[in-house]
Amino acid sequence: MFVLYQLIVGLVFWLCFPFLLIFVWITGKHRSGLCERLGFYKFDSTPRSQGPRIWIHAASIGEVRAAGILIGYLEDALPEFDILVTTMTIHGRDFARKYLGTDCCFLAPLDVPFIVDRVIAKVTPNVYVCLETELWPLLIRKLHGNNTSTLLLNGRLSDKSIGNYRRFRLLFGPVLQSFSAIGAITVVDRQRFIDIGAASASVEVTGNIKHDSVIPLEQEEIINKWRQIMRISRDTDVFIAGSTHSPEEELLLPLFDELSAQYNQLCLIAPRHLDRLDGLGALLAQNNIAYDRLSSLIQGEHRNHSLILVDTIGDLAELYSIATFVFVGGSLTPYGGHNVMEAAIWEKIIFFGPHIDDFREAAEWLVKSGGGFMIGSVSEMEDQLCAFLNDRDKLIEAQKCAGKAARKRQGAGEQQAQLILQVLGSKPLNGER
Repeated sequence: MFVLYQLIVGLVFWLCFPFLLIFVWITGKHRSGLCERLGFYKFDSTPRSQGPRIWIHAASIGEVRAAGILIGYLEDALPEFDILVTTMTIHGRDFARKYLGTDCCFLAPLDVPFIVDRVIAKVTPNVYVCLETELWPLLIRKLHGNNTSTLLLNGRLSDKSIGNYRRFRLLFGPVLQSFSAIGAITVVDRQRFIDIGAASASVEVTGNIKHDSVIPLEQEEIINKWRQIMRISRDTDVFIAGSTHSPEEELLLPLFDELSAQYNQLCLIAPRHLDRLDGLGALLAQNNIAYDRLSSLIQGEHRNHSLILVDTIGDLAELYSIATFVFVGGSLTPYGGHNVMEAAIWEKIIFFGPHIDDFREAAEWLVKSGGGFMIGSVSEMEDQLCAFLNDRDKLIEAQKCAGKAARKRQGAGEQQAQLILQVLGSKPLNGER
């Protein structure tokens, strides 16, 4: 099956390649980053240290943050090592360079013969770490055949994706068997990996590293920074709708009106994908709702409205610091939800819809703790918000419960770093940072 995959992918790509170049040249689309997709990295392959070279693939911004947590643990355990990070998106790559403080961040190569070979020969990693389940058959099998240790960490197989993996078990089974170790998020994920071909001895349950977000030491400075940018006092309540998808923003519009008119709250919308910004702007204009863009406020413009459209990359995690309430998007409509603990760690009340399958266990944990609330509609969320605003003692208690629950879910980063050290034959972490 793998030979057939390699033949078909290679044949189709190279036959279409001339037309792809013409398309890129005429339209300009995908021009930025094309060389990296083809495996031409501006990368000095000379080792920067005498330690191992670790290649971490982090699909986008959330995985880049997770990579930062892993790197922190590795820095505690290894005297020297080189890091190279790849992402799927240009936004993710640019964020990685800034967030991780390294220029060794590139777009992931296309899973195509010759391209993969070129990158492996250039990078020559000792360890390849795939964060979350992005199974590139050619890359992973080639790395394995090149005696490179490969790990799949923070592995998850959703209800939506497991069917496709089972359908192509003949292809993905050998890919999973190529991993030296797999760190699954839950027991259910572990069993699903085994069902589609992973060796049971190689799969461990390590939890979700995205729950290991910590509040920076400069917490007060971050809060003051964002409140100054938005020209709001410490007493101003803030509602943030984070990582939203269509049509959630449209559903939330009446709530924004209510919160600003009745409670003088500031509201922020942070769409999951910034390519929807024009559409959101049109939606707000159709409903005669004025707003400010976060990018303009950061540049020093004065805020004029009670609604802010978050149009910047990588700021949402910090913005949660000034929230009173947070709605985590992708959950009122069937997208699977997003990381509920990213805001909970800041001790914020968390709301989410019923479609939270990708973070079900964490969401249930928050609900049980009293810091999270599953809602079936925006009107239901509005009722609960009003109840909290009329009972501040209850609000503060729920916020503390959310923070406590988030802290209890942490520890996955250390377990996953231990797996990397294990395949490197290095000493394990001592449990202290």
